[in-house]
Amino acid sequence: MDRWREWLEAHVSRTPVPTGQPGPVPRLDPKPRVILFDVYGTLLAARYGDLEAQGWDRPPEESFVKTARFFGFSEETGRKWAEGFFRAVSEEHERCRALGIRRAEVLVERIWEELLRSAPDPPDAVPDPVDAALYRELTANPVAPFEGAAEALAALRRDGYRLGLASNAQFYTLPVLDYALGGGAPFLEATFDPDWLFFSFELGFAKPDPHFFRLIVTRARRCGLKPEDVLMVGNDPVNDIEAARLHGLQAVLFAPGGTARSSEAVGSAPRIGRFDALVQAVAGR
Repeated sequence: MDRWREWLEAHVSRTPVPTGQPGPVPRLDPKPRVILFDVYGTLLAARYGDLEAQGWDRPPEESFVKTARFFGFSEETGRKWAEGFFRAVSEEHERCRALGIRRAEVLVERIWEELLRSAPDPPDAVPDPVDAALYRELTANPVAPFEGAAEALAALRRDGYRLGLASNAQFYTLPVLDYALGGGAPFLEATFDPDWLFFSFELGFAKPDPHFFRLIVTRARRCGLKPEDVLMVGNDPVNDIEAARLHGLQAVLFAPGGTARSSEAVGSAPRIGRFDALVQAVAGR
């Protein structure tokens, strides 16, 4: 979509974020055959990360006000959206916990559909909920690729590894990632295996819910692989590392400049600070 392209160009930086000095190259045994990457905090440096992180940190209402203005609503409506948005997320999480789903995921465009419908001052042309959701995300949560991410993915793909994504994400994560790493070229399509894409917004639950990683293990076994043939690369010690290892996957903590939130949960898990170390560890370079 042309309008999405304009918004991405205006809000998403393609200038890589430095990852610091080279560190030790971890030893992986066995060598993985599939490598799954987290997105926020791993492939992309982000101000807040996923919706759960935004709920904790609660971004200022400015992004909702900007979204309201952009689409022809009043500032007061934007301030009401800021309150109603995170209330809707919290209520959905509570409903799902009552059903036994520990880490539920919402469909952000459905929340925006209700916010737009209930606005007291709609403009003549009410925006599509996906447009409103994307625009608000871009203004609230600027991102940029980490140094070496695109190059490492290309190198691993050339060497025949199957690459995938395992992310707490929304629909807008995909065009944002595609633009940040590929600049609009069909980067995701050319890089990642469609059989190894696991997104919380499509599944209805998020990492580290055990169902998330159970799906990955099941996919591996149906492909004739063992769980340890799959490597999870992520920046979150709990959501990515501990959860993956509990299900028998290998895991590498990505901690550029020592930015991981905590080291307590990773124990003996290997870690990297740069993507070239991952390429060396996996491809033997």
